[in-house]
Amino acid sequence: MKEKSKNAAKTRREKENGEFYELAKLLPLPSAITSQLDKASIIRLTTSYLKMRAVFPEGLGDAWGQPSRAGPLDSVAKELGSHLLQTLDGFVFVVASDGKIMYISETASVHLGLSQVELTGNSIYEYIHPSDHDEMTAVLTAHQPLHHHLLQEYEIERSFFLRMKCVLAKRNAGLTCSGYKVIHCSGYLKIRQYMLDMSLYDSCYQIVGLVAVGQSLPPSAITEIKLHSNMFMFRASLDLKLIFLDSRVTELTGYEPQDLIEKTLYHHVHGCDVFHLRYAHHL
Repeated sequence: MKEKSKNAAKTRREKENGEFYELAKLLPLPSAITSQLDKASIIRLTTSYLKMRAVFPEGLGDAWGQPSRAGPLDSVAKELGSHLLQTLDGFVFVVASDGKIMYISETASVHLGLSQVELTGNSIYEYIHPSDHDEMTAVLTAHQPLHHHLLQEYEIERSFFLRMKCVLAKRNAGLTCSGYKVIHCSGYLKIRQYMLDMSLYDSCYQIVGLVAVGQSLPPSAITEIKLHSNMFMFRASLDLKLIFLDSRVTELTGYEPQDLIEKTLYHHVHGCDVFHLRYAHHL
């Protein structure tokens, strides 16, 4: 009887291990990685992947659970997306409203030394400085909109700085302090709105998640910044009064440098951007 019980338990474990092995193979990760995952990691990554498919049901163009009808342009778009991710000087991440990391690109390892597998499914609060927890909570919070959106889904722009754990060697870590690295994050908070049955004008909303790009700050010793053809350089005083502009401003904006000297930058930005400029100015 005891021997039969042992055999039954062994068979059950083997079946369980086989199911976990098959589940790991379904994850969108290289087989070299999935073959090394333990059970807890497989569950964590699978849960995160399913959450991502719920947030972005179209994925890379293929609806969840529906056969793909990929055309020639679809394959080009997917390949282009892969190249963009590789050339991006930063990493892409998606965080749920509770702070769980639903997705983070492998390029995070270049900036933080932490792998995609290690970060995915865990709370972002475990990897940011304790003094930045309130900042992260504020970013993931949306107050009730003052006006009603006609769209069921919309985005709220987000731009903020976080000190994130960095385990890279000092020579590769860049600008760090006490094991943390300042990351500039920019993206949007995805909101889903529902209309209530009792009134056409009442609604409630759900925070779907934060989609952002994280980039390391340039080292403090940097003496010059490479300017591309679609950029121009200017210098301004502390009150943002322009004191110098290079000649490319004419090609890009139509203004001559002398027309802008001694003018405040606030007068030359779109009205919708004044708030963001003021926020950055007083940061």
